[in-house]
Amino acid sequence: MNPTEKCFTVGFIYQLESFSFDMIAERLQFFLRLLLGAVFIFSAISKLLGVGLFEIAIVDQGLAATREQAAYPARLMIAFELFLGAALFFPFHLKRIILPLAIVTLVAFTLLQGYQMTLGEQTHDCGCFGALLPMSSAESLAKNVVLLGLSLWLFKITREEKRQVILPSILAVASIAAVFLLAPVRRNYDETFAKYTQFKKASRVDLTSGDKLVAVFNAECEHCQEAARELGALAAKSANFPPIYVLMFSETDTAISAFAEKTNTDYPYHLISADDFFNLIGASPPRLYWLQDGKVKARWDEEFAKNILSAFNMEATAGLP
Repeated sequence: MNPTEKCFTVGFIYQLESFSFDMIAERLQFFLRLLLGAVFIFSAISKLLGVGLFEIAIVDQGLAATREQAAYPARLMIAFELFLGAALFFPFHLKRIILPLAIVTLVAFTLLQGYQMTLGEQTHDCGCFGALLPMSSAESLAKNVVLLGLSLWLFKITREEKRQVILPSILAVASIAAVFLLAPVRRNYDETFAKYTQFKKASRVDLTSGDKLVAVFNAECEHCQEAARELGALAAKSANFPPIYVLMFSETDTAISAFAEKTNTDYPYHLISADDFFNLIGASPPRLYWLQDGKVKARWDEEFAKNILSAFNMEATAGLP
């Protein structure tokens, strides 16, 4: 092989290797963009489906004092995640704007979770993925660290810098508009039940969303125990039975355990004070509320099974107590 042929061969091999490396890097970059974009979009959608729970999560983490204060920040955060996820699907301003925003966001989430864990404020559900994928503080921290590492790697291998202002601007405006149209800020729910957000055996609960039954029980009340058994039997025989949450008054934990054993039920419950208990019942316990998007649709003090079957257009089932 003469020097000219040798030089040509070496150059060709070098170009081939260079092309192969660039192609692999480009495909890796595209895959990471899709992965991170999908995660941000999934995070936004999961929060959007239960925006009330996200408001409650913000309050629980001490970032707002009330749900009213958390309402706008919650929606803006969802819109921001939706924008980031959508923007990562396009090769515009990646290294200049989009990836730095994603990295700063993940750093902030990581520091927040780490700080809360340092203070011992670990939660069973951080609210990162709404009710679709509950995650503890430790799981959320690990997830954020992994995503942060992938974002930094993507930033490092991203070379192409395409600039186009119109599309990112449209995505930002569309994200904000979509979130506030699909989940407008609500002011019309009953404040009586909005404050009850933490239930044992169910963690975070939003009583201002959807159809829910809220029972007010005294753990030592025989009529309450009878009602709990009746509701439990009805729920067991009805596939579309709405969820039941209990506002329980009890002076001891032993009474609550005994209540569950006697009634053969395992309802999520929130302990309430004597004042709240007497404000929520009628002449005597128990009382059952039907809430529809936070408003009291109906309240019943007797014939619970009959009223529920009628209210929810459910057929009566043989064998009910």
